Amino acid sequence: MFFVLNKIKYIYLSVCVIFFLLLFPQVNFAKISDKNAVKTFWDEVPIMPGAPKYFIRTEKIEKKTKSLNNHPIRITGDILRIMLKQLSYKYDRNEPEIPLLSTKELQLLTEYVPKALMNAKPNEDITFVIKGQHSSKRWALKEERLTAGRLFVSNNQLNIILGAVQVSLQPDLSERYQGNVWESTKTVYDIGHRRKETEYEGLIVVFEKNQKGIYRKSSERKDWFVFTNTAYKQAKEKKMGDKMSKEQYQTLQQQIDSLQKKLNQPQIQQQKNVTPPPPRQIQRKRDSVISEKKDNPHVVEQRLKTIEDLYKKGIL
Repeated sequence: MFFVLNKIKYIYLSVCVIFFLLLFPQVNFAKISDKNAVKTFWDEVPIMPGAPKYFIRTEKIEKKTKSLNNHPIRITGDILRIMLKQLSYKYDRNEPEIPLLSTKELQLLTEYVPKALMNAKPNEDITFVIKGQHSSKRWALKEERLTAGRLFVSNNQLNIILGAVQVSLQPDLSERYQGNVWESTKTVYDIGHRRKETEYEGLIVVFEKNQKGIYRKSSERKDWFVFTNTAYKQAKEKKMGDKMSKEQYQTLQQQIDSLQKKLNQPQIQQQKNVTPPPPRQIQRKRDSVISEKKDNPHVVEQRLKTIEDLYKKGIL
């Protein structure tokens, strides 16, 4: 009796599975596993059953990893953005470079990865699956493409292992015929692994050739990049330089506004006078204002300084 009941359950389960496969023929079960996930900091549900699931999260480090990570650790979003922007993508050696990550993808990573790094333990990595619009000579218009990988800090160096690089999300003809015009359910992607190299079309290169401190983990791993302390310091210096440039611009703008205000004061004063004075008095006032402007060394010095600042900054 017990054997008969188990057989009936097995048949019932098999029928349910077959029915589900017939109902959703495009569902791809070879997706990212959630068994190692620890904490999710951002996610986006699949647009339809079988479509990719997007997230930025911490998950347990891979098995048989020799060394643990330097987590938790603090890296600001601005510095992370500067470092990640150094990576570009080429579909072919003869084609021009395009940004590896779009503006949207950089925004997501720089907002949530620092939080994840601060919460991660030494035995945890940060993994991500994101998408953003990219353009290339290979397709006419901008289209959304998927990029995935893992980030971690080991030996005080930021590591990124890419598991998918700008994978197309466009449904094929058979999917479009069935009514799927959003995202393909056949997309193949991974989050990158220490022990297994990711195969992808094209090549990732460093955008600025003179940028130091960014290199591949080995000549055989084109999917694994390491950002050394040199790269971190250069990113920090660039951040400080950008900050100083903004402050200098604001100071210069204030000087120009102040000078413009002083130049407009005689005109405003004349407009306030309802009863115009005699012609001789007007001439005397004009001569007096011109004389004050010529004789006032402070005004002349300030104008000369403003002009000099404009010249140094290449505006004049």
